[in-house]
Amino acid sequence: MLRLPAFCLALFLLLLTGLTAQAQPSATASAPSCELCRERLLTLNILRQHVPADWQLYREREPVWNSQTLVIEAGLEHSQTILLVHGLGQNGFTDWASVIPELARQYHVLALDLPGFGYSDAPTGKYSPTHYARVLSALLTRHAKGPAIVIGHSMGGAVALRLAATRPELLSRLILVDAAGILHRTAFTKHSITGRLGSGQTSGTLRGLLERVRDFSDSTIERVFGLPDPGRLLNSSESLWGGAFSGQSNANAGMALVEEDFSNAATSMPLPTWLIWGEADPVAPLRTGQMLARRLPQAQLLSLPGVGHTPMEAASFNAFMNRLDHALSEAPQGFSAPPAAPASSRDYLCQGENGGLLSGQFREVRIENCAGLLLQDLVAERLIIRDSIVQMLNTRIRGEETGITLINSELVATASEINAPTAIHAERARLDLAGVILEGSDTAISTGSTSRFIASACPVRSPDFMGLWHTSETRSNTRQWP
Repeated sequence: MLRLPAFCLALFLLLLTGLTAQAQPSATASAPSCELCRERLLTLNILRQHVPADWQLYREREPVWNSQTLVIEAGLEHSQTILLVHGLGQNGFTDWASVIPELARQYHVLALDLPGFGYSDAPTGKYSPTHYARVLSALLTRHAKGPAIVIGHSMGGAVALRLAATRPELLSRLILVDAAGILHRTAFTKHSITGRLGSGQTSGTLRGLLERVRDFSDSTIERVFGLPDPGRLLNSSESLWGGAFSGQSNANAGMALVEEDFSNAATSMPLPTWLIWGEADPVAPLRTGQMLARRLPQAQLLSLPGVGHTPMEAASFNAFMNRLDHALSEAPQGFSAPPAAPASSRDYLCQGENGGLLSGQFREVRIENCAGLLLQDLVAERLIIRDSIVQMLNTRIRGEETGITLINSELVATASEINAPTAIHAERARLDLAGVILEGSDTAISTGSTSRFIASACPVRSPDFMGLWHTSETRSNTRQWP
């Protein structure tokens, strides 16, 4: 059997820390669903005795591994099909157990245990979102009453997005709930391990200190991710992958999830899409939903303040169902850019400050020795950041010089646009970009000294590169794009 080298194992464990956290639900919220879990009931016949009499439970063969998969149907008298897709953890479909009866009053509900989970078989192979999407495709082809509404949670959200991108004709609408693994794996893991500070949650001084502690943690994680990638060897063979993760369904599916590149799906999938997100999600960051809401053609975000990774839990169930009902009954309003505002002559200087929120329109924004500053809904001609830690959301930088100059600093930017002769110039800097559009009439990126870049589904338009940038890499000087 293949054994991973020690450094690869360390990387792998870091990678799965956030994912496996969702497989350990809180004691108070997990009790009702775990009453139906295979670990408790053991057999499908016993499960049938514990679910409503009008539910149909059966096993059928799926087309990828030819294994037996559990399928659940409810509300068979209704004409509109909803498919529910679960995330990691051996609860499988029972994560949706409290939601199914509510939906079955108006909809034909389909759910399943994905191969490797719950009451389904655990075949040998790679449990990737692409493979799981083929399983869902076959399920909808057999049982859906026309194009279905597909709702996916966590890993199931990523699987649902892959299905919608590859077989859009099978769906009428997509609803993603705290979808995991859409960001580049380094960005995803950094959030899962270190977390992100929300605006206004702490005092400025404390927030600045926490940002600097996180900055150190992030750099450590990035160094680990600089080690050779175990996924390259495993990806060379399905049998190698299956052997390495034999009997470890969560590890198999978790590793396959973060190895998959969703950048095309996250920027071009055409279906109407609702995004429901817990704002305090420690696993799948809210910035994933913010990115998708700006980059998908027809998407809208509904967030849940104070809610974590599993909004269907008892504590937030009513708030979740209110948002789900809205997503089922209303069409999402896709993002449309506001009209260009007149040029501003205002400048802004942040010097030696911690925390804070900056919005509005400026000529130049200069940030020096500041930590925890959030730039949100900001428009400027140029942004200069020195010795600072900054977050940026829904921000537009458009000018006739270098758009962003970043020196000895960290920038975490989401769903923003930078349009300038040189979009970004970085020296001794770290950038984590998610859904950030880079337009450089001369070049998108220039580097004066070694800088670290993490890019998740970033559209780039420049003479040196046109396409989607989805990578984690170190640049010591400007180089040819891949």
